[in-house]
Amino acid sequence: MMEAVANTGATDSEAVAGDATYETGVDEVELQQSLDAEYKRKKERLDQLEGEAREMRIVLAEKDTEIDMLREELCLTPVAQLKRTVENSVIFQKTRELGDRVKSSETFTKTSSTLSAAGQATSEAIGSAATKTGTAFSNAATSVKESQTWQGLGSRWRSASQSMKEKFSQEPAYSESSQNHEAEESQSYANTST
Repeated sequence: MMEAVANTGATDSEAVAGDATYETGVDEVELQQSLDAEYKRKKERLDQLEGEAREMRIVLAEKDTEIDMLREELCLTPVAQLKRTVENSVIFQKTRELGDRVKSSETFTKTSSTLSAAGQATSEAIGSAATKTGTAFSNAATSVKESQTWQGLGSRWRSASQSMKEKFSQEPAYSESSQNHEAEESQSYANTST
C-alpha cells in the first residue's frame, strides 16, 4: 500500500483516509450526496406536514365559526348553556319545589290576598287624596280670582298698561330748542374726537 502512496505522491494521512474510504466502500462524495438527499427528503416532508397543518387550522377555524353561528341561531350561547346547567341542577330543582310548596300554602295565600287588598286600598286613598287636592286648588284659584284684591289689581294693571300704550304710541314733538341742543352736542363731540 505504501507503494501506492509513493506512486501517487500522497501523504501518509491522506493514504490512511483513502484506505478507510476504500475499505468501507463509501466515498465522501457519495456520503455527502446521501446526506443531501436525506436532508432534502426530510425538508420536503416537513414542508408537506406544515402545509397540511395550516390547511387543517383554516378548516378548523371555519368549523368553529359555523359552530358559533349555529349556537347563536339555536340560542345556545354560554349564558343560555349556564342557565340550562343551573336549571338542571339538584339545588335549583329543590328550590323550585320549595317555592311551589310555599305558593300553595294557606299562609302565602292569605298574605297575598291581604297585600293585594292593602294595595287596592292604598291606590284608592291616593286617588281620592289627589282628587280632593285638585278640587281644593281649583276652588282656591277661583276664590282668589273673584276676590276684591285680585279685581283691584286687575283693574290697576289694565289702566297702567293702557296709559303706557297711549304714551308710547304718540310721536314725540321736537321743539327747535331741543333740535339746536342735539346739534350742539354732535358738534362738540366731533371737535373732541379730532
